[in-house]
Amino acid sequence: MIITKTLNDLKERGYQLRFRREATCLYCFDLDWWVAPDSFMVDEYHRFEDIIPDGDRTIYAITTIDGAKGYLVDACFVYEDNISLEMLRKLESDPVLNEVI
Repeated sequence: MIITKTLNDLKERGYQLRFRREATCLYCFDLDWWVAPDSFMVDEYHRFEDIIPDGDRTIYAITTIDGAKGYLVDACFVYEDNISLEMLRKLESDPVLNEVI
């Protein structure tokens, strides 16, 4: 599956931590931390459209200001009404690479 291949590639490049998008920040499962929008950068993202039966997905490669690297798998803003404007702008504007598959 293309999504699995992308995640494996990111992990091989050091993006090991798992993040979850919250309304105002990211949550890191592996370190049990909350990361504010001004404390991380989106290095790249990969959007997968029409691949998964239950909806489109975006995988973000994330680096925190202290150098921790991980990934976020998001449901392409299905829950957009449950996200702060700061988080929305951060996830929409930072990426260097926009790959739509």
